[in-house]
Parts: sequence; structure tokens; C-alpha cells
Amino acid sequence: MEHGGFRIWSGSEPDFPRQADQARSFLGAPDNPALLPPQFVAAALTGIGGMLVTRSRADALVDTAFALPTRDPFVLLTVRHAANRPDATRLTLVDRDRPGAPDGTLVDLPADWKAPEPVFATDSIVIGEPGSEHAEQARQLQGRIWQSPPDNLYPTWLYAPVCPASMSLVALHENRVVGFLLGFQSQPDRDGTTVLESQVMGVDPAYRNRGIAVHLKHQQAIMAGMLGIDAIRWTADPLQAGSALLNFGRLGAFSRRFLPDYLPFRNELNRLPASRLRVEWTLAREDSGNALSQRRLRQRETVVPGTTCPVANDGPTDLNIASGSPLMAIEIPRDWTALQQSDLAEALTWRTSLDGLLLRCLGDGPDQYRITNALIHGGRTFLLAEQATDELLRLYQ
Repeated sequence: MEHGGFRIWSGSEPDFPRQADQARSFLGAPDNPALLPPQFVAAALTGIGGMLVTRSRADALVDTAFALPTRDPFVLLTVRHAANRPDATRLTLVDRDRPGAPDGTLVDLPADWKAPEPVFATDSIVIGEPGSEHAEQARQLQGRIWQSPPDNLYPTWLYAPVCPASMSLVALHENRVVGFLLGFQSQPDRDGTTVLESQVMGVDPAYRNRGIAVHLKHQQAIMAGMLGIDAIRWTADPLQAGSALLNFGRLGAFSRRFLPDYLPFRNELNRLPASRLRVEWTLAREDSGNALSQRRLRQRETVVPGTTCPVANDGPTDLNIASGSPLMAIEIPRDWTALQQSDLAEALTWRTSLDGLLLRCLGDGPDQYRITNALIHGGRTFLLAEQATDELLRLYQ
């Protein structure tokens, strides 16, 4: 779409991936640490209501910007960079119908900022918004966890409190970042539901199994609720047991949509096609004492896969069970990351089999399922998928 001499690109256009790569290269990728990473631009930018804006002269690119949603549905944050100038990031608030506008309200992006007072502390871990030193530590921690190149890391300016397009938290131990969580404002749904897209979370391996991820997510929910946000959404690898137990077992999120080969990158945690579940967390329901929490707990205490409900797969083998059961268990590996390292061929069999199974069964239609829980039984890990009846849809709206 042309507007005021600028070309606005949506993710549905076939040439969007090439244009996005060209724009990032024009701005100094892969050596400009201030750029939005390629996996975000390719998989999430337009999905949350963002845009790529370009301007060309004689078929040569002369100007480009990325536009991100803000908490005001009528305002975008345009992000401009001077090519090969990582210190020249310019953030401007513009009307949504003028995404290529060179003018607007300038957002003063500080080089350094102090962290606000922490909002939560437990077991020597402090949870709060980051200062500039923490933003750089979070970026470095992301690189260590995923063993990703610098170009795949989120820029530090997204962690600044003045950035109206993002929400960030860090977990600190003695002022060192041991966990981080970064989310983006998304455009409201057609029904008016306001959404935060939770984009990336990581916990230092030396600090795992201490509840840090749960505390980060719950604090994110509190902050989102204070801003009037109705729901938080994110993507998760369905084969990661720890993620499933957190998202479905602890937080009470659900999934009704599967995205095969969703992310374009490969790294040590994603050596195979990076398929994802679309995870949804409705904030109005999240009370640890509510009926849904008790329902999940009863399931984990009483469900016996293979006895009280059918199991859809035998390890990586899809059993092609008949639809119609109210509840179905789907086995996933106990340690997907280790399996990718030790036996890539078997890991590929798991990925291929589960991709087909989840594509077939997830959805809101007749005889389709939503993933609503996860449990460990007999040393094996299972997703629990419930049939999308009217009653279930009312519970998980």
C-alpha cells in the first residue's frame, strides 16, 4: 500500500520477507545491535499490528522504518535508524494512518536510566523493571541461553521505561540479571480485547527450578492488568516439557492454535523446525483460588493417561486415535533440548509426528481440542487436550 510516498508492507504480502531483509540490511544488519531481530520481524511484527515502511527512489531504498503498536490503538511508534549508526535510533509517535510520517512526537530515548524500585522479592531474587545496565545484561543472557548471534538478540532500547511499545521485567540476584521477560503491545482484537504479546523469556540455567519464571509471568500479568490489558499471548514449543508445565499446569493458559515451522532461525535450542503453540492467558480468570485452578489441580491428581483417558501417541509414534473422547493425553519428551543434542534423527521423528497430530486436533470446531493442562505421570510428560465443547469454550474464552 502506498501512502504519502511511502510503501507500507503487511505480512500477508508475498514479498514482505525479502523487503524486511532488505530493510534490515540497509540499516546495517547483522552488525547494528539496535535493530529489531529478524525472527521478530518475520514472525511477529505484523501479527501484533506493526508495519514495515519503505521509501525508494529509482528502485533504490532511501528510507525505511519499523512501526510498532502502542497502548493507544490510534498511535504507532516508528523506529528509524541511520544506516550503520547504532547510536542513531529515533523513536517517534505518529498517527496510525500516517506510519511513514517523518514528523510526530519525538520519544527521548536516554542512553542510561535507573531501575525503578523492585516490585517483588523472594528467596534473594528481586523482580522489577530494568535499568540500562540490566537491559544490557538481559541481552547478553538471551545470547547465552539460546547461543544466538548478536543479530538475533533484542535491542536494549526496548527495555527503556519510555518505550511505549514494550513491557519488560528482570529477575535480579545481587543486582545481576538471572531472568528476563520482554513483551510488546498488540493491536486490540476485533471484539475490543486488549492484548500484550509476551515475546521472549529466559532464566539463567544456574537459577532454574526456583520459581523465577512463574514470578516473572505473574508480575507481568499484574502490570498488564493495571494498564487495562485483557489477555497475554505468546508462543511456546509444544515439545518443551518445562514450558508446558509452566504455561498450562501453573499459569492456567490454554492453546487452540498450532503454528508449524513458525520461526525462521536455528540455534542450539532449536536445531529443527521451530514449530510453536499459540498460548493464550486471559487475565480476568487468573486467581489462584478460582474454580479453574482447582479444576487443573484435580486433573493432575486424578488423570491417568492410558487408563482414564486415551493417549494420542506412543512416544514419537502417532496412534491416530479416533476423535470424540472428552479428554486426550499427548506425550512429549521429558528433555527436548537434550534429545536434539543426543539423537537428532529421533528428535526429527518427534517433531514431525507431533506437528501432524497438533495440526489435526487443535481448534474450536467439532471434534477438535484445546490444550488446557500438563502433567507428569510414570516418569513421562503429557499435554492434556480437552474437546472444544460449548462448556469448555465458556471456561476458556
